[in-house]
Amino acid sequence: MRYGLKERLVGALVLIALAAIFVPFLLEEKRPEIPVSDKIITPEPPAPIKSVVETPVPPSLPASLNEQQKQQVIASNKKLTESKLMLNPEGGVDAWTIQVATFGDSSNAKRLVEELEKHHYPAYWRKINSMTVVFVGPYIDQQQGREDQDKLLQMQGLKTLLTRYVPEYEAKIQGSLPTHSY
Repeated sequence: MRYGLKERLVGALVLIALAAIFVPFLLEEKRPEIPVSDKIITPEPPAPIKSVVETPVPPSLPASLNEQQKQQVIASNKKLTESKLMLNPEGGVDAWTIQVATFGDSSNAKRLVEELEKHHYPAYWRKINSMTVVFVGPYIDQQQGREDQDKLLQMQGLKTLLTRYVPEYEAKIQGSLPTHSY
């Protein structure tokens, strides 16, 4: 008898639980749907902005320059305008640098930078992943970077890598700028 009573009580509890779950669904009344407007209200477009762009005027050279100096300035400006300046999609100019060597000890990197500067290469170093990396550059023209890369291989015997230049503000964000100069 004991087992029969237990089975009846479990069955009654199951029926009460099912009733508690499904009875509210049966007694729930339908609510009217909230009306949705199919009208889309768009604001008036703003008035067009009118701007005046003046034609650029090239700067004049100072009168203190002689004719030869003026020709040099004009030639260097022409060379700059003919260079292969490319803009990055993120903004800024594409530039190149030559990765010369990587050292675990920064004093070795500093000695190499001094050596390269004696040979008139614009050398600098940065800390990357606890290593000190020596670079030469930057170069706006990739071809000029390749030429200097070949010279470094021929004169110094350095096998180098031409990579994209990382500007100082990005290097500062990455934490690869040296914290002190040598």
